[in-house]
This record gives sequence, structure tokens and C-alpha cells, in this order.
Amino acid sequence: MAKTDPVLDTLKKASKGLIFISETDAELEPFVWENGAKMDGEKVKELSGGGYEEDTPTQATTLDNFFRLMGTDKKFTQLGKVLKDNLTDIKVYRVGEVEMDVYIVGKSKAGNWVGLKTKVVET
Repeated sequence: MAKTDPVLDTLKKASKGLIFISETDAELEPFVWENGAKMDGEKVKELSGGGYEEDTPTQATTLDNFFRLMGTDKKFTQLGKVLKDNLTDIKVYRVGEVEMDVYIVGKSKAGNWVGLKTKVVET
């Protein structure tokens, strides 16, 4: 894991106090992973250090599709703008089933993978 990236502080400020609501409520935790080539579900499981089983399912979706769950919440709309203004190639990866870790991951100008992690429960 990379120690820092200029975008990390921006994401910390933009996500401070935000709670992602599903069947559980979870904070958004900013992270930085050192640069890497292509990002996919397997890479997310590897870089996250989550200790996932090899056969743990992953699903990828777009940021817009993921945030659609939040409706028109102004704070999440602003967070989406901050993400889009500071990162490229943004994807959202859900890891697991029912109780899932969610990683919003994009590439920073410094070349690192930067994003936010949260949890969702869907039954």
C-alpha cells in the first residue's frame, strides 16, 4: 500500500461524516494503493489485504450506478463530483455476497489507485 497521494486528503474531507446506508450503515474509508497496471476484481482482492478466499465473487459497476442508490443526497452528489474531478478510470467493486466490501477505485494523477471503501448488506 502506498503511504500517501495528494488526492487522499481531498477524499478524506469530501467523505468526512458520510454514511453509506444499506441494510447496515457504514462509513467511507479513504485508501491509496500503489500504482499498478490494470484494475479488476482480482486485483482489488489482492491489494485490499482483505484476506478474501480465491473464489470470493466480485462485481464491477460504474460510480453513477452505485451512487444511484443514494438518490439525490446532496453530500453524495458532491462526493461523486470530487471523485470524478480527481480520478480517472473509476469503477466500483463489490466483493463478497450479502455482506459485501465495496471499493470505489480510480487512478490519480500521481499514478496510484485511490478510493473509498465501505460495506453494504443486501439480503
